[in-house]
Amino acid sequence: MKHAPTSCNPTWDHAERQARDWAARVGLVTTDRDRRRLAKMGQGRMAGWLAPHADPGELALLAQWGAFIALVDDTYDRGSQAGPAQVDDLMDRLVAVVTHSSIDHDTSIPAVRALVDLWSRSVVGTVRGWAPRFAEHYRRFADATREEARLRASGVRLDLKRYLELRRHTITAMPVLDLIERTLPAEADALDELRWMVVDAIAWTNDLASAERELAEGADNLVGVVAREHRCDRHEAAAIVRAMLDKRMNDFDDAAAALAAAGPWQAGLGPRIALLRTARDGSLAWQGETHRNRTEPNDILGPRSIPGVDPLIRHLMPAVAADGAVRDRCASRVLETALLFSLLRATDTHSAEQELAARYLRARRADADALDALLIDACLDPKTTAPRAVAAATALALPLNRGTAGRGQLKLAMLRVVLHLLCGAPVGDLDIPPISTTDELTTFTEVHRLVLRIVQAPHPEAVSPGERERLLDLLGTGRNRVLWEASATTHLLGLHAVRRFRPTHRVIADGLLRLTLAQNPDGGLPFLDSQDLWLAAVAGLAFLHHARLRPLTRGMAAFVAAWQARDGGWPFASGMMQTDVDTATRCMEFLRAADAHRYRVQLDRGAAYLARMAGPTGGFPTWVRGEAPDLDMTAGAILALAPDGPRHRDLLVAATEFVLVGQLPDGTFERSWTLSEASAILRVVDALDAVRSISSPMVVERIAAAIQRAVARLAATQNHDGGWGRKPDADSDVLSTAQALPVVVRHGDPRHAARALAYLLARQDPDGGFTSIPDQVGPRPLPFDFPVLADIHTLTALQRSAELTNTAALAGRGPRAGDPDWSALASRIRGVVVRPHDLAYEQGRLLVNSRSASSPPPPSSAT
Repeated sequence: MKHAPTSCNPTWDHAERQARDWAARVGLVTTDRDRRRLAKMGQGRMAGWLAPHADPGELALLAQWGAFIALVDDTYDRGSQAGPAQVDDLMDRLVAVVTHSSIDHDTSIPAVRALVDLWSRSVVGTVRGWAPRFAEHYRRFADATREEARLRASGVRLDLKRYLELRRHTITAMPVLDLIERTLPAEADALDELRWMVVDAIAWTNDLASAERELAEGADNLVGVVAREHRCDRHEAAAIVRAMLDKRMNDFDDAAAALAAAGPWQAGLGPRIALLRTARDGSLAWQGETHRNRTEPNDILGPRSIPGVDPLIRHLMPAVAADGAVRDRCASRVLETALLFSLLRATDTHSAEQELAARYLRARRADADALDALLIDACLDPKTTAPRAVAAATALALPLNRGTAGRGQLKLAMLRVVLHLLCGAPVGDLDIPPISTTDELTTFTEVHRLVLRIVQAPHPEAVSPGERERLLDLLGTGRNRVLWEASATTHLLGLHAVRRFRPTHRVIADGLLRLTLAQNPDGGLPFLDSQDLWLAAVAGLAFLHHARLRPLTRGMAAFVAAWQARDGGWPFASGMMQTDVDTATRCMEFLRAADAHRYRVQLDRGAAYLARMAGPTGGFPTWVRGEAPDLDMTAGAILALAPDGPRHRDLLVAATEFVLVGQLPDGTFERSWTLSEASAILRVVDALDAVRSISSPMVVERIAAAIQRAVARLAATQNHDGGWGRKPDADSDVLSTAQALPVVVRHGDPRHAARALAYLLARQDPDGGFTSIPDQVGPRPLPFDFPVLADIHTLTALQRSAELTNTAALAGRGPRAGDPDWSALASRIRGVVVRPHDLAYEQGRLLVNSRSASSPPPPSSAT
């Protein structure tokens, strides 16, 4: 059964403001620290995800409930210094409000005052029986919270079954579901089992995300309980919890399908099931989006493991959200943080976030490169920097490669505009023509060109009213993401431009609320707030080859398939409007490998999208038809279309020619959206391998020669430590090495592969993952970092290395002094690839069933 992707209510930002104002008005928030904590929760955003179709009043009420629950939970729940007596007293008072057991409530207590206000508004318009049901669920929460406080005080640790029973109520998800359903017709008791499955999914996801923080605080957590129960380290426990969560999500879908097959849709259960699914997926999206439980990496989850694939697999399992998304957090960057700080300073708003951004910039200044140093100085010392900014920018000589095509001038002009916005440096005559109605532009490019015209305009009449209104219209769309089109850069530049002609427009206040919500814990701002679709497709393709990871790909493929756009392509993040060839080809590769029959409709639509995007020279652009083609996009299109080669022969022949002609004399290929030579080589070599079988003998010879030149380049540029850098003169890094290794494994000298494998395994982190400098760029040539990508590419490299577990090839060449012990290296990676009838992936499911964790009965009395 196909389900529509979850969306966020477009009025969530109004609910966010109302929740913050309400919390301050009733006294739940009194200090700057309290306000900052509430702001980072994004309770309006949470309400928007859970109730995408609610009217503004209902949404605001739900957001206020979320603020109340979270603030009470943070004050009296885990990690709290409050003793059992204090918790008992507060819980008695709160339960009395919702059960009407007392009319003399002590409203001098902020939590009581807040609940009295919420409850009086919540019971209005509800059906008979709703209030007692809510009160019972809230009482169970109170009883569970009391028990948790007693256990914390006594130091008692629960077993897994009892912990799961208690956690169902301390998470407070069931009362929230009641609130969502409060105006619906009579209760549907047949759905109670589904409701508890939703609650479990929310609770277990929360525990998985908060494990590092809570275990560091000494609090109980599902990961810690599983580690005790099964006498395993906490990395393994986290992987087990992720398998439990995957089963729970599947349980819901299977149970919902069974109810549908039994014919309850005519009885009105269909919309109720859809509402529960929306609440589940919306809560998971909110948890992943806000990263409110994210902490800085440390070794709290256990000691270092023997390096190899198994630790990497268990490290990667929790990286996949329960709904199949890969919601890694993009690292902070100077450009976006400087633009944010400048805008906050100019509007004199969000003082706490201003200070955090300034602190980030000051900390980065000491080791900043020339560009970042200039941006920091322009932001923090504008008067001194302004006179030298233009000359300094001219001297930077940004490495704009051929991949930027005609956009190079636009990017250089944008740097001048950024410096003008930060310190008032002169813009000069940038000669940016008006946008033609016949131009086919990306959403990003259209905003950027409007910004350039508005900021550099010598007088107001130089920009038409239509252009200004167009910018306002653009920034008012795309509300399904926190940041406009997931891009902090574009969002910030647009807001700066709006300030020049409409400084009080609501889009500015709205944008600042969103941008501060996206601020990282270090005070900096990321380039993107998500790349979840692209990452899910890249990760999913790697996960299919590993027994413990493969079960996760069911949800990952469903997530990817659900977000296919109307044009047949995919955006790189869910909720975006702009599609791109790179994400489309990755998604098609993954869906075909996961289940080509199930996803045949999506694959056919994707192929039609690619056919429309192909250029006259055989190359494919990144964003829109007619743009200059990118070589790596063309290689991706070959990989997506080659499995159905006869249907797309003409496209593939032209694309293959484009790629072959594009190889440079030194064996490399244009580095368009990457900084690493190895990244482009891997993509192209894989594409050429894929198209051999449908190529003419002459083209096959050319393919072999091209691969040979590429492999020779890698052999010549391998560093002494066995790794590769972005370029031949660069130090080795994990991402470049992980992308070179698969090519060398299949086409090069096994000794080179063995040395590279030894390099990677020696750099495995204590938690099983890998850390690298980034190699993605955007806007080109500025690097940005989603850390999980190093783990994903390394997993692929180790998987490909498993092909060399037969040491005969090495033995035939004879050993050389200093060669790595290939047999020892191979033992760490052999046996992890999924083989026919391999049932090892059932371990997580069997483990869950053996512990009766899948369906603990809800207690009918006080816990």
